[in-house]
Amino acid sequence: MKSIFKPFFFFFLTATLFISCTKDEIQPPVISNLEVGAVHDEDHSDEDHSDEDEHADEGIAHPGESLHVGADILAFARIETITIDIHSDEVTPGEGEVAWEFEQVYTDARYQVLNAELHEDIAVPANVALGEYHVYVIVTDEAGNSTTAEAHFDMVVEEE
Repeated sequence: MKSIFKPFFFFFLTATLFISCTKDEIQPPVISNLEVGAVHDEDHSDEDHSDEDEHADEGIAHPGESLHVGADILAFARIETITIDIHSDEVTPGEGEVAWEFEQVYTDARYQVLNAELHEDIAVPANVALGEYHVYVIVTDEAGNSTTAEAHFDMVVEEE
């Protein structure tokens, strides 16, 4: 009777070890709370906002000013790169204007973690063409997984 159980026990033990040793697939990063808009550093002398930007114009940017791109990123493997890509398919530059394109790959140590808070203020050229622009935030982790989040903003002249 014991000789009958030995092969089954050996098979069960081998199968259990094989199943437990297979590589689990790591989920791709998750990008949430994507913010794109004009940066307004206003004086709040009576309030304690010393390290915060006021992003009053979500979805709008102005020539010659900074554009804020921010997001919360959750990764299940360490983040390797974050790429911000900005371009427009609809803008036709007028005389003296440029069709603005921006692409930057961020590999800063502050982003090469599991949970990162993306915060970049990007200089917008003063002679940029007005119109709708697309922003892509692409996060790639060390396991080779990548996720893309997309947002749009309008380049407009700032009203005073």
